[in-house]
Amino acid sequence: MKRIVVIITAVILALSLVAGFAYGVSQTTVRSITMPVVPTELTAGPGREKVKTLCAICHSVDYITMQPKLTRAQWTATTNKMIKVMGAPIGEDDAKEIINYLVANYGTGN
Repeated sequence: MKRIVVIITAVILALSLVAGFAYGVSQTTVRSITMPVVPTELTAGPGREKVKTLCAICHSVDYITMQPKLTRAQWTATTNKMIKVMGAPIGEDDAKEIINYLVANYGTGN
């Protein structure tokens, strides 16, 4: 009895594999979609070009505009994390300009 169960299981498995391969081979249509490009515009102000150039090396500026309004300390910590932990190639003077821009345009005012 056990032998019959093993044989039936093996046959079912083999048929499943054959059916799976046959199904995969018969699929010749490749489908794709094109997502619309919706550019994010940063608020105009001193430092905007530094943010667009240096921050966008690693990520979309969408990440900036999607953040809640942060305090100066929070923007400073975030910018420092990008530099020290993530390896963003941003110098000290550029970091100050970026932080000032973020606080002025996407900050709480504190």
